[in-house]
Amino acid sequence: MKSIINKLSVCLLAFTLIFTSCETEETLEITTPDAAFVLNTPGISTVFLNFSLPDNPAFTISWEDEITGSSSYTVEMSQDAEFTAPIVLGTTDNSNFSMSVMEFNEVLTSAVTNQFRDIPVYMRVLGGGQISNSILMLATTYPVNEPEVTSVQDGDTFELSIDNNDAIAMVFEWDDPILESSLGLQVEYVLEAALAGTNFANPVEVASSTNSSSISLTNAQLNAAAIQSGIEADTSGDIELRIVATITDTATGSVLERITDPVTVTVTTYATALDLSTTWGIVGSGANDWGATPDLPFWSTDTDGVLVAYAHLIDGEIKFRENNDWANNYGDNGADGSLEAGGANIAVTEGDYKITMNLNDLTYTIEAFSLGIVGGAYNDWGATPDFMLQYDQYSDVFRGIVTLIDGEMKFRMNNDWGTNWGDDGNDGTLDAGGANIVVTAGIYIATVNLNDNTYTLEPIDYVWGLVGGAYNDWGATPDAQFTRDWSRPFDDIWVLNDVTLIDGEYKFRANNDWGVNYGDDGADGVLDAGGANLVTTAGTFSFVLDFSDPANPTYTKN
Repeated sequence: MKSIINKLSVCLLAFTLIFTSCETEETLEITTPDAAFVLNTPGISTVFLNFSLPDNPAFTISWEDEITGSSSYTVEMSQDAEFTAPIVLGTTDNSNFSMSVMEFNEVLTSAVTNQFRDIPVYMRVLGGGQISNSILMLATTYPVNEPEVTSVQDGDTFELSIDNNDAIAMVFEWDDPILESSLGLQVEYVLEAALAGTNFANPVEVASSTNSSSISLTNAQLNAAAIQSGIEADTSGDIELRIVATITDTATGSVLERITDPVTVTVTTYATALDLSTTWGIVGSGANDWGATPDLPFWSTDTDGVLVAYAHLIDGEIKFRENNDWANNYGDNGADGSLEAGGANIAVTEGDYKITMNLNDLTYTIEAFSLGIVGGAYNDWGATPDFMLQYDQYSDVFRGIVTLIDGEMKFRMNNDWGTNWGDDGNDGTLDAGGANIVVTAGIYIATVNLNDNTYTLEPIDYVWGLVGGAYNDWGATPDAQFTRDWSRPFDDIWVLNDVTLIDGEYKFRANNDWGVNYGDDGADGVLDAGGANLVTTAGTFSFVLDFSDPANPTYTKN
């Protein structure tokens, strides 16, 4: 607006009896701002939405309105400056507007499906038929949509077999756009199973992975999951499967959880040594304290009526019985290798044995048996004892976690060359007296199946050990090595049995190295990364490390 002011200047000049006057008119222009409807530029232009603070304000905008006289305003957003597809964020009768983190995140994830970082957000305000200017923000969101299962579908069937115990039965895959983002989040995925129709009231954790989009299950793993869910062995039934995806805010401990829709599949299970309703087993003071734990199982062989068991026995006595029950049992009255119903206890000494029971002619044999790894890759071809594989009674194979160096190796019985295996074709098949097996340095799960004469060497990243003044003078010699709990193949559980300690302190660490180690700050059984040393008195102890919940690992000592 311009104002024009006429200013009259009067000049008077006085001189004797004569007056002279002059008039001068000047024009001045004074400028003031036009009335406007202006959306103010906020103090920040980048918005990071944190799921751990859902109720905090995501943003606050304000505006000046000198022309509309409106008592109600509508706030819109768009992904482009032209507002070709505007989205209403809300209305207000104030001259400012705010949204919470959760509210703004829901709007953005509904509008933008596969972008999480630096999403362009243009905002403007409408009021009294007028439109304000627009402002630009860049927003980073967090995922709220659950992953989508892509490989397994409702109605799929899986017929499992003990003959394919270690073969892959199912590859469970899903799609989660967050994995393709540049946010660098750590997403843990847990595959859960439950009996169909139970709404996952008692879910079974089958397997887990981090920042990947698939989990492979062997026949043994899927069989165990189905049976633990409630399907009996050697029957068919329906289970539901789902993925639980979690992201943890390390600063606050808050957890963002997303769960897929479940899929229902039909599984035909098979009986294992865990199901002892139709099996023969070994019982006694030399085996399981006369039934304090389940009997050590026999397995069928290629010959009907001939069963075999691999077992570690201690000094004591044993017998053979059916179904964990004394109604049908055998001993040996003459200590002559023949079986008599209800016969005398059989004396044994500590060691690893192969025990064969022939129900056709009621005879048995007990022979020393151990299976180990020998070679330049482990013990300089026998300069020290072979690495002993442990018999896994749950899947009828031999397993062990072994650290190897670059070189060659073979498998052999009883630390002796009388019976040994190599691999002539480098094809995973054991050949009696065969060629050396070439390996590179690393940590491996070694598995040997003597039923079909096959083996695998599966690389893994770490193996846990016990270190300390109470055991090896803080690493002067190798740590006491844990092994996996093979009875729970899809849980991250490690066991160390019968280790002798002296008075002192100890910790747990990976790969004989201090890069990853755990102690216990609170003496509460919870493992703390780099935590305080644990204190022990002299004795022989067994330990269990449970990393099934990575956010809350625990240990026990007995």
